[in-house]
Amino acid sequence: MTDDIQARLQRLRKAGRLRRRQRPRGPEPPPSEQSSPPAVPAPAHDAPAGATDLTELPGMEERAGKLGSYLLRTVRYPLAHQQGRICLGDLLALPAAAAGLLAESPGFDFRRAVFLDTETSGLAGGAGTIVFLTGVGTFEGDAYVVRQYFARNPAEERAYLPDLARFVAQRGGLITFNGRAFDWPLLRSRFILSGVQPPDEQPHVDLLHPARRLWRPRLGACNFGNLERRILDYQRSGLDVPSYMIPSLWFSFARNQDNVGEMTAVLYHNLEDIVSMVPLAHVIAATLAGMMAPHPQDWLALGRTWQRAGDVEGAERAYRRALDAPQPPAHRAQTLRELALLLKRQERRQEAAVWWEALAGMNRPDDVEALVELAKYHEWHTGDIEKARAWTLEAMTRAETWTQAYRRREILAELTHRLERLEGKRQDGMGRQGS
Repeated sequence: MTDDIQARLQRLRKAGRLRRRQRPRGPEPPPSEQSSPPAVPAPAHDAPAGATDLTELPGMEERAGKLGSYLLRTVRYPLAHQQGRICLGDLLALPAAAAGLLAESPGFDFRRAVFLDTETSGLAGGAGTIVFLTGVGTFEGDAYVVRQYFARNPAEERAYLPDLARFVAQRGGLITFNGRAFDWPLLRSRFILSGVQPPDEQPHVDLLHPARRLWRPRLGACNFGNLERRILDYQRSGLDVPSYMIPSLWFSFARNQDNVGEMTAVLYHNLEDIVSMVPLAHVIAATLAGMMAPHPQDWLALGRTWQRAGDVEGAERAYRRALDAPQPPAHRAQTLRELALLLKRQERRQEAAVWWEALAGMNRPDDVEALVELAKYHEWHTGDIEKARAWTLEAMTRAETWTQAYRRREILAELTHRLERLEGKRQDGMGRQGS
C-alpha cells in the first residue's frame, strides 16, 4: 500500500501537482506564546529543501503539554491578503445583520469565531479515527492567524487536545465546512475519550449548507475545491495533495517520519482550507444580505433561501429577477412555480394565476400542477366553471400519457372526481338559466 502511495506521489510531482520548491532557509522564528504568534510571511508553506524534520517548517514549533509534546504551527496573514477575488478583511467589513443571516443567530461576530478544519486517519470517522491535525483560524487585531495542532503519532493527539479545547473555549462559536456532520462530532468524541471537556461550539455555522442552497442548482457539486474555483476564482498551487490520500500519508509518517515533503503538502492542504473559508463565508453572507449580486442563475436559489428565512418580499424580488434572466427551461418552470405559490400563500390569487398560466404554457407533459391550480382558482374564486372544466380536462389529457401507472392512476382519480363535481355545478348553472 505504501509503495502504491509513493508511486502516486511521484506521478503527481512529475505532473506538477506536488512540487518541492527551493527556498533559502530563513532564521528560526522566536519562541512565542499562542497569544502572540510569529509573523510568518504568507505564503511560506513548505519546508526548506532537504528538510528532515517538520520543525524546520516556517512557523512550526514543538510544544510540551501535560500529556506530552506535539507540534504547533502558526501562520499570520494580513487582512489585505487576497484569496481569489476576496480579501480576508472584507468579511469584517460586513454589517452585523449579514453575520446574523449567515449564522441564523443574531449577534454572531466573525471577530470572535473560530474557523476550524481537521485532517484525520480515516475519512469515514469512527471511534478509532485519530484527528492528527486540527487547524483553527481567528481574527486577531490586524491579522488572520491560523494555528495548526499536529500529532506526529497517535499519542500526540491526546497531548494537543487540552490546549485546543482551551483555545476554542475562549472564542465565540465555530465556522466549518461540513463540520456539523464530520469534523466536530469526531473531534468532540476525541475530547471525551482523552478526558477533556469539549468546549461549547455554539453557535456553529456550517458553510456547506448555505452553499448548497445557493449554488447546487447551478454548480451541481458543492465540494470545497469546486467552490474555491467557481465561486472564489482561486486555484491552489501544485503543493496540494488530494484529500483521499491524506490518511495513508499520515500513517506512513507516523511509522517512519521520513516523508516530510508529503506532510508539508498535508499541512498546506489544511492551511488553505482554513484560509479559503473566510472569503467563502464573505460571499455567502454578502449574498444573503443583498450586498452582492448573485450569478443570474442563482436568483431562484437565493429566493428560496430568503423565503426560508421569512423574508417574503425579498423572495418575491429574487424570483422576479430570476425570470428576467436567461434560465434553463427546468429552472424557469421551477421559478414560475415558486413565485405563484408565494403569491397564493399571500392570498394574491389573481396575480398567482398569471404565473400559473405562464407555467401551463410551457407545455411540460409530466407536470399538471399549474393546470390543477388554475382549475381550483376558477372553480372557487372566479366562479368560471367552464374555465375550471377546461383546465381539468387538459390536465387529464396530459396525465393519461404518464408511464408510471401508480402516479397516473392517482392523479386521474383526483381529476375525475374534480371533473364530476364541475359537471354537477355546470348542470346546476344551466338549470338555473333555463328556469
